[in-house]
Amino acid sequence: MFEVKKAQREKMKAVVGFIGPSGAGKTAGALLTAYGLISEAYPNANEEQIWDKIGVIDTEHERAKLYANLDFDGTRIGQFLHINFEPPYTTERYELAVQAMKKAGAEVIIVDSLSHNWQGEGGIVEKHGQMSGNSFQNWGKLAPETTQLIKTLTRNNVHIFATLRTKQEYVVEPDSNGKMAPRKVGTKPVQKDEMEYEFMLNFSIGSDHVADTSKDNTRMFEGNPSKLNPDVGRKLYKWLELGIDVQAEEIQERENLINEIKKIVDISKEAAKMLSEIEFKSNQRLDEFNLKYAKAAFDRLKVFKTKEEK
Repeated sequence: MFEVKKAQREKMKAVVGFIGPSGAGKTAGALLTAYGLISEAYPNANEEQIWDKIGVIDTEHERAKLYANLDFDGTRIGQFLHINFEPPYTTERYELAVQAMKKAGAEVIIVDSLSHNWQGEGGIVEKHGQMSGNSFQNWGKLAPETTQLIKTLTRNNVHIFATLRTKQEYVVEPDSNGKMAPRKVGTKPVQKDEMEYEFMLNFSIGSDHVADTSKDNTRMFEGNPSKLNPDVGRKLYKWLELGIDVQAEEIQERENLINEIKKIVDISKEAAKMLSEIEFKSNQRLDEFNLKYAKAAFDRLKVFKTKEEK
C-alpha cells in the first residue's frame, strides 16, 4: 500500500505569499520577484518575452495595470498578461482564471488578491452569511472550498504568487524628528486562518515597503528584511528549479572575492591605501565584509590588478 523511498530533492514550483496592508507594495514586490525568476529561467529572453510569461489575476479594479511601464530602482515593469477578475470571487472562478493564464503562456501567476475569495462579493464569508441553520456547522460545509483553493495554488504546475491584504491597525511611534506620529500596520491576513501555512514562503511587507519573512522553507530570506527586487526571484528560481544551495554559493563567492582583494593589495600600495579607506568608511575589516561589500570593494580595486598585469 505504501512505498518507502529515500528522500531526494526534486524541482518544485513556488507558492509564495505577499502579505501586508494596503499601499505596502505587495503587487509591485510580486511583479519584481516574478521578473527575476523568469529572467533567471530564460537568460537569453528579451524583456517582452520575459513579461509574456508573467500574468496577474487582478481583483483590485485593474489597479495592477498602473504598474506597467513604471521603473522600480532600475527595473522597468513591462506589459505583463492581465485578467480583470470581477465578482463573484468564488473558488471555482479562481481556478478558471488560473487555467486561462496557463493557456495564455504564463509561468508565474500573481493572484492579486487572494483575500477577495474570503471576504469579497461571492466569497466564502458571504456564502456563509447566506446559509441557514447552525453557523458553526455551516463553516464545516464550506471546508471543501478552502481545500479546492489550496489545490489551485499547489497543483497547477506553475509558480503562484498570491497577495493577501491584512487587517489594518495604527500604532503611534516617534517619527524621524522625534515627534509621535501614527503608522499604519497590518495584522492578520484576510483569509482563512490556516491559509498562510500552505505557502512555502511568506513575505510580510510593512508600510515602509520592507519585507520580512513570517515563514521561509527556503531559509534564504529569513532574518534579512529588505525591499523586494528581482534578485529575490533569481535566488528563488535557483533553489526551486536547480536545487542549488544558494547560501553556500554566496559564501563561496564572498570568500573568493576577499581572497582576490587580498592578492591585489599585496601587489599594489595604492590598492592597499584604498582598501584602508573603504574599511574606515564601512567600519569593518575586510574579513568582516558581507557579499555586497566584497563585490563593491572588488569593483573599485580590480583596476589596480589590471595595472599590475600590464
